[in-house]
Amino acid sequence: MSDAEKEMVHRILIIDDNPSIHKDFETILVEEEESASLNALRTEVLGEKPADHTAKTAYELDFASQGEEGCEKVGLACTQGRPYELALVDMRMPPGWDGIKTIEHMWRIDPNVQVVICTAYSDYSWAEITDRLGKSENLLILKKPFDIAEVAQLASALTEKWVLARQASMKTEQLEHMVKERTDELTGSNERLKAEIVEREQAQQRQAELIETVANVNKELKDFASIVSHDLKAPLRGIKTLATWILDDSSDKLGKQANEQMNLLLDRVDRMHKLIDGVLQYSRAGHTEERPLRVDLNKFIPEAIDMLAPPENISITIENKMPVIDCEETHLMQLFQNLLGNAIKYMDKPQGWIKVACVEQDGFWKFSVADNGPGIEEKHFERIFKMFQALSVTEEFKGTGVGLTVAKKMVELHGGDIWVESEVGKGSTFFFTLPRQETGVENAKLEANIAR
Repeated sequence: MSDAEKEMVHRILIIDDNPSIHKDFETILVEEEESASLNALRTEVLGEKPADHTAKTAYELDFASQGEEGCEKVGLACTQGRPYELALVDMRMPPGWDGIKTIEHMWRIDPNVQVVICTAYSDYSWAEITDRLGKSENLLILKKPFDIAEVAQLASALTEKWVLARQASMKTEQLEHMVKERTDELTGSNERLKAEIVEREQAQQRQAELIETVANVNKELKDFASIVSHDLKAPLRGIKTLATWILDDSSDKLGKQANEQMNLLLDRVDRMHKLIDGVLQYSRAGHTEERPLRVDLNKFIPEAIDMLAPPENISITIENKMPVIDCEETHLMQLFQNLLGNAIKYMDKPQGWIKVACVEQDGFWKFSVADNGPGIEEKHFERIFKMFQALSVTEEFKGTGVGLTVAKKMVELHGGDIWVESEVGKGSTFFFTLPRQETGVENAKLEANIAR
């Protein structure tokens, strides 16, 4: 136990006009505190054993002869931050204030000080005292002449009560401060949350407006593409019909050069017709409202090959077990037909081959469509996936530059990627990926495939 704990000093103010009373309190509370007789009295009254009484309760006494003087001392003590814990106030102190008036003024200065009225007379009844001072737990009455035990017990109990009350008050203030801080934090968080909610609602509203705007724009573009397609195809059909009539009726009258020009015109009309169809196909890609279906590629890819009807000099093989995937069937059909169709269309070898394969890699299915065709220069690897950027490999087959663009859009709509690897004269391999879904035992056999 520290020295500070052993030496607890309590401040007590004695207000009495009789100096001998001052001496009596000093004798009881200070001088006789260390006496054997007082220790014996403490043992008798408080139940303490002298051997156990290691902590010494010390009192610092201050004195005043009149009520006004006592109140001045109380005010000064509070100002200095060393308030009195207990005031022992005489009832009669002529010619100044009596005890009741003194206590009234004292409690206006320091309402926490414990007070004992010391009196030998019955100037006021208890009812009159409480009527003047109010009912307070900080007020007691001590009758003169004093009993030493009573004075010691009151001083010890009331100063300890003051200390506990002060500690409780400080703890309450600390808790109130913590509650205020926490309340302020919560209030601030609540205000920020409200602001975020308002901001989020505004963002959602803007998003909804943007989605509606985009939907309207898409609808207008789709309608525009259909209208333009119709309006452009109509004169093309007229040009083709007229050119065909001229050739049928007058080909023998036209010279060789004129016939070649008319056939070139028909070829340009067909090419323009395909370009219009390609643009319309690209504008519709990803906008069809089609529910994803579970597609077994082991059956689906052969069907796509049959629809293309490849010539006899080109063999198309499926190199390994294909997966079962969930996707839009129309998109998948366009994807495989565009890739396989290009490989067939641009084949320049007497005996051509096309190989379709698939492996699992990093959570994706990695598909490949390889051929032994003319190949593509590396500088064109990115260009071929852009609109109207077809490579003219031969005069016989000139692409529209739409097929690979549509294939790229289809793959990216499903969260995948597409690219090409090629060597001129040896062929090309188009790769594309689609996210892997868990579709049960149908895909189990592909787990052993290793991506190359």
